[in-house]
Amino acid sequence: MGSIQKQLWFNAPLNKVWDIWVDVEKTPEWVEGVQESRITSAVRSGRGLSWNEKCEFGKKVIQMDHEITEWEEGKKTAIHSGLPMGGSMDRSAQFKATDQGTQVDLMLEWDLGMVGAFFDEGKLQHMMEKSFNATAEKWKARAESPA
Repeated sequence: MGSIQKQLWFNAPLNKVWDIWVDVEKTPEWVEGVQESRITSAVRSGRGLSWNEKCEFGKKVIQMDHEITEWEEGKKTAIHSGLPMGGSMDRSAQFKATDQGTQVDLMLEWDLGMVGAFFDEGKLQHMMEKSFNATAEKWKARAESPA
């Protein structure tokens, strides 16, 4: 099992940072490796929203199913993701408006299940950190753009 915990700062209003985070259909535009994303639930926003993503991880394309399990509008979310071969990932994000913009505290925890047996833990942690950092930079650029 691995994890990443980060605090991000955005020079942008909370509502803009939040809106990017919760618009799951647009994740291919800013989340590293996501090629496609489509909502699979009748719920279109908030707790119970489910979606499927086609992602490139390493040199493999995988399908992931996600569900928002906790939602407090403009304040926090928790997302559970099902990964191939019994793996899972849980993400939580807490949002806070500050005088300088927005602070987001993120926690990611994953267990790759059977797939994890094929990866060196250190290498996997490095891959996840690299992907996370690229995603954070794209999210920040998107939120801080004037458009």
